[in-house]
Parts: sequence; structure tokens; C-alpha cells
Amino acid sequence: MPRVRAPAHAFAIAMLAVLACSRSVSAQTQPARGEPPLEAVETLDALHVTAQRPPTAQQRLQEHLQRNWHPPRSAEQFGLDGGVPAWLGQQLLRGMTATARTLPGWKRQIEPAIARPPPLDDEQMDRSQAWEAAPPSHGAQPR
Repeated sequence: MPRVRAPAHAFAIAMLAVLACSRSVSAQTQPARGEPPLEAVETLDALHVTAQRPPTAQQRLQEHLQRNWHPPRSAEQFGLDGGVPAWLGQQLLRGMTATARTLPGWKRQIEPAIARPPPLDDEQMDRSQAWEAAPPSHGAQPR
């Protein structure tokens, strides 16, 4: 799970809020007998809190690389996977399938959908359109 860091100004806002709360609490307490009355409490300006800035393109790229980067296979791992003959076999198969798809008569395995004919004949369509265009009768209620 990626770590979420609070922006630097969030700490300053929190400290100002704590400071404001502590001043208002101390101002509400009554002075002890014999002490002079407390001064009027100063109010702070309004704080405007904004949302966290969206990550920059560089930050998004770094996060993407951290999540999706896989180191290349070592020469030892390449040899254990079959080495050059296995790699050439894969490349040969890819080339043959790409060439086979260009041959005349090749059909795609997934064919696009074809619209079916409407379920109503012409007479039924005319009646349906006439019924929809007619103003509703007073006795009919909506469903």
C-alpha cells in the first residue's frame, strides 16, 4: 500500500489550530482572586484549507515504475528458461501467426454482431406507431 504523506503546510495549520484552541480555553477560565482580569482574546484570521494538490506527471511516473517495474531476466535465468532456441521458437511462432492473419481467406475468430430483423411486420409497426401518436384517453391511467 503506498504511503500517503501529509503536505508540509498541514502541520502548520494543525499547530495554529491547537494554538487557537489553547488560547480560547485559557481565556474562558476565570482569574484567581487578587489577580488582574485577563486581556481580551485576540481572534485569528480565517484559515482557508485547500485540497491536496494532484500529483505531477513525474510523481505519477515514479509511482507507476515502483508498482510495475520488473528487472530483466539474468543470463542464468534466460538459460534456465530454454535459452536462445526457446526464444527463437517464440519469435518464429509470433511471426507465423502475424503472417497467417494477412493471408486471403483468413477469418477473424470473433465476428462482429449483426442486427436481427425487427420482430414486428409492417402492419404491426403501423398500428404501434398510431397507438403511440394518439392522445391518451381520459379513462386510461399510467402504469
